[in-house]
Amino acid sequence: MKNLGWKIISIILLPIQFIVFKIITSNEEWVEYYYSRGFFKIITHFLRIITGWTSFSIGLILVYILSAFLVYLIIKSIFRIRKKEVSLRQIATNFFAYLSPVYLFFMLTWGLAYHKKPLEKLLNLNTKNIQNQEVISLCKVLIDSANVTRARISESKLKEQTFEKIFELAPIGYANLEARYTFLNYTTPSIKKAEGSNLLAYMSTSGVYMFPTGEANVNTNNMIYDVPYVTTHEMAHQLGFASEEEANYLAYLSCKNNPDPVFQYSAYYGTVFRALNKVWEIDSTYSKTLFDKLSPAVKADREKERQVWKKFRNPIQVYVVSPFYDLFLKSNGQEQGSRSYDLVIDLMVAERRKGLKK
Repeated sequence: MKNLGWKIISIILLPIQFIVFKIITSNEEWVEYYYSRGFFKIITHFLRIITGWTSFSIGLILVYILSAFLVYLIIKSIFRIRKKEVSLRQIATNFFAYLSPVYLFFMLTWGLAYHKKPLEKLLNLNTKNIQNQEVISLCKVLIDSANVTRARISESKLKEQTFEKIFELAPIGYANLEARYTFLNYTTPSIKKAEGSNLLAYMSTSGVYMFPTGEANVNTNNMIYDVPYVTTHEMAHQLGFASEEEANYLAYLSCKNNPDPVFQYSAYYGTVFRALNKVWEIDSTYSKTLFDKLSPAVKADREKERQVWKKFRNPIQVYVVSPFYDLFLKSNGQEQGSRSYDLVIDLMVAERRKGLKK
């Protein structure tokens, strides 16, 4: 086997890396101050400088190319095994040899971010023992806020809004938050329309952070009133917040603190239906009653969005992509997996408990 020496060394280093990272991730303070506010902040800022000047997503293009190449290698390996040109042992050796540097790269550029100090500790929020009535009360407030902010937006305003304008305005919310929370300092934007948005939609992906290139990518199938929330969610990932509920909460705060009315509506539109889902788990009948309190305009927006994403629904998304992504999140410390997105409601309840002001 060619290059067997380095492959053996690489395989030996794999469990060593695992142990080292296990030790590092056991201390969230180390990860927070040495990685998130140190190494990660420096490297992602550097990546955004490199990729921010392009209008297309370098990271997604690379992913598509590498994915195609990986499929080619798998097919080629299968044929070579059938022809007995290589053995399963050789294939396994190659796999683990290349897995080692890939694992190292992933952990250094993104994986460690899942183990930083939780946002609830950084903001001194109490998410313990959330009561059903607290969720219901929050849901009522979000419904009222969604109705009020939607009423402030004319249809002509929505038609004038573009992805480019939203990308330009998105950093304002974080700039306003930075006055209170210095760790939310966001500079050098690298926000893109996602290349191959339809392909991502078939995988139920509204946005994606490309950690190898530091880019925030937003699916162009998103409704324009949901784009601010999706954009600021991916920007939260750029700031080192890997947890999905934390990225959702920062998107909510950022949009709410943006002076643009579409952003303010997006803050509530992006969270009110998650709150309604939580109420559904508590009392499905009452959830329907609360849903009926949404204004006709908000309901129409929801229906338009539902119809757009409905056409991308497919068995692969349901039985392959979603379970794999759920497993990916759980393997990186997100115990709730895909359901972690809805945990933003717990953070919002904690915000109300603390009485944080806009």
